[in-house]
Amino acid sequence: MRRLYRKKALSLVKELDAFPKVPESYVETTATGGTVSLIAFTAMALLAFFEFFVYRDTWMKYEYEVDKDFSSKLRINIDITVAMKCQHVGADILDLAETMITSNGIQYEPVIFELTPQQKLWHRTLLLIQNRLREEHSLQEVLYKSVLKGAPTALPPRLVVRLAP
Repeated sequence: MRRLYRKKALSLVKELDAFPKVPESYVETTATGGTVSLIAFTAMALLAFFEFFVYRDTWMKYEYEVDKDFSSKLRINIDITVAMKCQHVGADILDLAETMITSNGIQYEPVIFELTPQQKLWHRTLLLIQNRLREEHSLQEVLYKSVLKGAPTALPPRLVVRLAP
């Protein structure tokens, strides 16, 4: 029984033609078409041939050099945002030998975590659009989403009001 089923499945796969042939009445052979085909095939063969020689003649040369300057310092920039006031944040910086490195190179920049009313409106609008697109997947919404991709989606800038000390 299984052999019979396998034979049927095998014959079904053999008969399957994913790319049906064009009827002979639609095909018209010409000398110019043949010439263009021969030129194209020759160009492809030459390109493949030359690419093989480039691949064969390419050599990787690795060079390593040991850094001999032990006294120099490696400069590392790290940008970390912490929801805390600057005076409450500190950094203990240690090197590989666990030697304390001075932290006077650390720059503190105050960050405002609350959104302005304009930014809150923008955020709510963006969330509403995303939720609507998630709910239904109709063609209109997909088209609207592609139009939205070109629109500016960045958060509106914050208006900074400096208070005199």
